[in-house]
Amino acid sequence: MDPLRIVARVVVAYVVLLVMVRVSGKRLVRHASPFDFTLSLILGDMVDDLLWAEVDASVFVVAVTARLIIHTCVELMQVRVGSSR
Repeated sequence: MDPLRIVARVVVAYVVLLVMVRVSGKRLVRHASPFDFTLSLILGDMVDDLLWAEVDASVFVVAVTARLIIHTCVELMQVRVGSSR
């Protein structure tokens, strides 16, 4: 794969992840939970797949968005269950 395509994929991955992290509200590592760490590992693997063209950029964007939505829903359920006790 030519270097220009890799650079373009890096830029796409960076912008998508930056937007998604900002939307999720996690700005500092100290705000992270073990679930956030697991999500970070999964997202890292997804970025690797994008950079080496194992998946299309559109598939990457949809997958990252879906993972973050699911992750946010799980966190909201944890907060609601924890506050009801």
